[in-house]
Amino acid sequence: MKFLFVALFITAVFLVVRMARKQDPVKQACANEIGQLIRKDRNANPKDIAQVFIRHKVSRSETSKVGRLVMPQLMKVGLEPDEATMVMHQVREAYNFVPESYTDS
Repeated sequence: MKFLFVALFITAVFLVVRMARKQDPVKQACANEIGQLIRKDRNANPKDIAQVFIRHKVSRSETSKVGRLVMPQLMKVGLEPDEATMVMHQVREAYNFVPESYTDS
């Protein structure tokens, strides 16, 4: 019985640590802002969405990782699954307007 409690505790700690590592606050903030933009204007164009990526300095290679976080945000703001899928096409189009990298000036 003691072994079972120790195993459950170790599993819980492992999952919490793993979850904390997976979440990048910059990417999450960017996804949240895109969700809010879509909530205000469901017909936001890809250039507007790209501006959110640029504001958060998300490079083109990282946009797909942020894009994966956007879908749950769209569901949170009340979009139906079909609508959210259509909006995700706009988000993916926005990837092309994001620079490859940023230089610190």
